[in-house]
Amino acid sequence: MSATTERVTAARSGRNTRKTLARQAIALRSATIAAAVVAWELVARGPMRHNDFLAAPSKVVTDGLSFVLQPDTLLALWQTTFRFLIAFLIVAVAGSALGLVMGRLHRHIFLGARDVVTVLYALPMVPFYPLFVLWAGLGTRSEIAFGVIHGMIPVILMTMSASAQVEPNLISSGETMGASRFQRLLFIIVPSVLPDIVSALKIGAALTLLGVLLAELMISINGVGSFITNQITNHQAAWLNAIVLVVCLGAVVINTGLGWIERRASRWRT
Repeated sequence: MSATTERVTAARSGRNTRKTLARQAIALRSATIAAAVVAWELVARGPMRHNDFLAAPSKVVTDGLSFVLQPDTLLALWQTTFRFLIAFLIVAVAGSALGLVMGRLHRHIFLGARDVVTVLYALPMVPFYPLFVLWAGLGTRSEIAFGVIHGMIPVILMTMSASAQVEPNLISSGETMGASRFQRLLFIIVPSVLPDIVSALKIGAALTLLGVLLAELMISINGVGSFITNQITNHQAAWLNAIVLVVCLGAVVINTGLGWIERRASRWRT
């Protein structure tokens, strides 16, 4: 009984410690955000008060957020969100599938493919956007394609590396029990690397959104990127900062959701 009681006490103590650390982390994050907002307000109303592109948080809330709720702004947000969702869906499905398959290739082929993908990952994609416009046309298709190419490469690279590191004993066990290659991929490899896939998708989501926004900023007639360009031209600092904050908030929501999925998928790991 004493050993059981000690284990229960230790488990409760561990849970309490984790809860305390979580509360401390939340308090630290909240204090950091509050300090940043206060500093932003002081700088915007002090030494940077004549800057046309930096509005104080109070002005962003009073003037900018009401502007965000206007129909034209909501339409621009929806256009960018739609393009991002389509691009990220392609990245999640095609990038994960390609990474899983490429990670299970023969070792020499895998090493060569990994080097090629690594080189592609290192290339700056912005100079290639005019080619996407020529291939897919000006508008939604080229912007989706540019978002896909930004997010696809890191997802493939991280997934193929994780797939190549699956324990060989697990593969051998499945083969011994009569599992086909597809069954081993679906029921052994995918569950083993699922946390790594979700982790790769967190990076892929951020880069996909970046690619869509870059495409809209460079050559676009609508969407958030085009909207930001218009506000820069018109020197509307409060409106500009408000739309940027909304985009940042959306990125935080996406990252938080994928982080929750990653933690759930990693529960079985020590």
